[in-house]
Amino acid sequence: MSVSPPPPEPQTGLSRPPAFQSPFWGGFECSTQRRPSGRRIDVIDATAHDRFAQQDYDRLAASGLRTARDGLRWHLIERLPGEYDFASALNQVQAAHAAGVQVVWDLLHYGFPDFVDPFSPDFPATFARYAAAAAQFLRGHTDGTLWLCPVNEISFTAWGGGDVGYLNPFAQGRGLTLKAQLVRAAIAGMDAAREVDPGVRFLHAEPLINVQPHPERPDEAAEAALGHESQFEALDMLLGRLRPELGGAERYVDVVGVNYYPYNQWWHHPEPPLRQAVPHGHAAHRPLRDLLAEVHARYGRPLVIAETGAEGEDRAAWFEQVVREVGAAQAVGVPVEGLCLYPVVNHPGWDDDRHCHNGLWDYPDALGGRAIYPPLAGALARAQAQQPDAGAGGAAAQPPDPAPLGAVLARFARAAPIIDAEAARDLDGSFPAAALTALREAGLLSAVLPTQHGGLGLTGTRLLALMRRVGRASLPVGRIYEGHVNALLLILTHGTRPQQARAAADALHGELFGVWSSEEAPGLQLEPDDTGEGWTLVGGKTFAFGAHFVTRPLLPADLPHGGGRVLALLPHAAPPERLDTDFWQPLGVRSTGSARADLTGLRVAAADLIAQPDDFSRQPDVGGGELRFLAVQLGGADAVLAAGRDVLRRLSRTDDAQRLRFGAVAARLEAAWQTVLRGQALLERATPDDLPRALAYVALARELTEAACGAVCEAAERAVGAGGLLAPTPAERLLRDLRMSLRQPAPDAACLQLGRFILEAPDLPDEAYSPWGDEGL
Repeated sequence: MSVSPPPPEPQTGLSRPPAFQSPFWGGFECSTQRRPSGRRIDVIDATAHDRFAQQDYDRLAASGLRTARDGLRWHLIERLPGEYDFASALNQVQAAHAAGVQVVWDLLHYGFPDFVDPFSPDFPATFARYAAAAAQFLRGHTDGTLWLCPVNEISFTAWGGGDVGYLNPFAQGRGLTLKAQLVRAAIAGMDAAREVDPGVRFLHAEPLINVQPHPERPDEAAEAALGHESQFEALDMLLGRLRPELGGAERYVDVVGVNYYPYNQWWHHPEPPLRQAVPHGHAAHRPLRDLLAEVHARYGRPLVIAETGAEGEDRAAWFEQVVREVGAAQAVGVPVEGLCLYPVVNHPGWDDDRHCHNGLWDYPDALGGRAIYPPLAGALARAQAQQPDAGAGGAAAQPPDPAPLGAVLARFARAAPIIDAEAARDLDGSFPAAALTALREAGLLSAVLPTQHGGLGLTGTRLLALMRRVGRASLPVGRIYEGHVNALLLILTHGTRPQQARAAADALHGELFGVWSSEEAPGLQLEPDDTGEGWTLVGGKTFAFGAHFVTRPLLPADLPHGGGRVLALLPHAAPPERLDTDFWQPLGVRSTGSARADLTGLRVAAADLIAQPDDFSRQPDVGGGELRFLAVQLGGADAVLAAGRDVLRRLSRTDDAQRLRFGAVAARLEAAWQTVLRGQALLERATPDDLPRALAYVALARELTEAACGAVCEAAERAVGAGGLLAPTPAERLLRDLRMSLRQPAPDAACLQLGRFILEAPDLPDEAYSPWGDEGL
């Protein structure tokens, strides 16, 4: 039984914004309790989350779920009293760190070691020692604030394990005693964790329920009220408002998490198995917004929907309903700071091992892939698109910092083996679908999205570094990836906020973008459709790379009557019957899957037109795109250089002649790369008056890159000889790809632009020493 709460005490720092990385979270079910039969449940093992943690966390990051709930398995960590081994959790914590996902770690999620007796007077101290060891371990793998949930659902654990004998320790009639013990343990654990890390923060996750008397049994109103009030007992104990002898105080409640499911409102019944759920839509069903307001009025803390979800075909509708209710609560000032989709992967049932279809993703395949449930994915994307610039609290939030380059390259390193293996099979010209899937799983298809859109915020020279790394692994993949990035950046630069949000949601869920520019006269045209509200395409594109696989082609097209050129985003893949791949029999970069595309008759909505007329062809967009493509080419040259070196090493021919040859081309490659990097810096800082100089410098970068790549090809061909140019040696394929990649339109345009700037530039002032200024020194 609880008591009416007194006014909240003044808080010291506890009401500061939690700074969660994303408004929507993914939660991994991590229960480890024993059944009455004695069998232990281990949902992390059953879902293979421990074995495929990296794939799981990459999926979360790629879907914009950059905050998560996960758990440690105490029974595996402390098999013997006082001996702690965190090997069972290492994959999870390392994967979350590598993916850049912030985690709230559960320390006790229903299960504990068999030697532990939660009714023992020693239990709080035993838990505190474990909590200290866990905090020490997690602190070493966590950037920023460490978040812990000491005991998940104290109320349910006490009811299930202390009142009805449903889970360990299988007691009956001792629920309040067990609840007090769990509160003592949570307090001791928080104190111990703060000794390790004074900045650690805590989430307490408790069921959010509504209990009412049944209309046919109004005499049970008092018992129903007690049942409803019991949900607050654990937090009231932690705060010291109830049972103060347990040691509770205001400092022990930080962020309040509430777990809410479709069955969390019911009519009271003296026998719990006979109680009936109050269906949504019934007059007795209280809106979630009201329940949230009740919790906030009582505690004055930030709130998080720490768990919510439904099963089967109800998943998407339930999630959308909760999102609406959270928005309504936020609108009246309830600070809901996060909403956790729980569980995020399907799992076996606690009681019968049935396949519970209650997650966003399903059981894993042999390689850790998990099929997504499209209706729920769509509902999540729509919810994310509605809040591109705000946290779940509804107020403008400072977006997380962009991912550091090291973390981005670490993501790419996980995809690189798949890209390498697929690149070696280029003779059949098959599209590198596995490579693009690996990039998506690593969260790199959304890398250029701002962090508030769920991306990594990758821009500037860091993006160029990634482009070079992709080109080094595979020039065809680099070409496709560069087109995908180019399309997203054009939409982010010139699109409306709804267009940006829609593109971000699509990229997060694995859609492949591309810019199809090449065309034959008179070019792709736009004509008003018969409704007068949309547009019909007339014409087509040549060299539509990835034609059968790009699902969001961005198409430069002309408005009628000389209205200028805009970008039309086709919101679906081009129909296969419109694609002609017979002409695509190239010397190199075969696997880009290019085709001629006949687009006549396809329709786009008015909302699918991006940018004002001719915006996208203005600078510095074009120059930035050229630099990204040059970075990909330099990556291809890196691969050719390495292949030639490998042949020489294998033949023991690293003599002085070869050293001179490879030293010279290495110098040219580095000079070109530094010019590309400086060109990016010039573009980023260019004022309108400085733009011509910056663009001339981009032309310089193109000249130097083409010359350096050509020199690398020549050196490698001379070094490896005829034997190294026979298929299927790596050098033969890499040389073909690089030679083909260098054949770009208007090959002399860059040199002409550069020469024009040099000849027409004003005289340098006396203190100047270079037409490019002193940037970068």
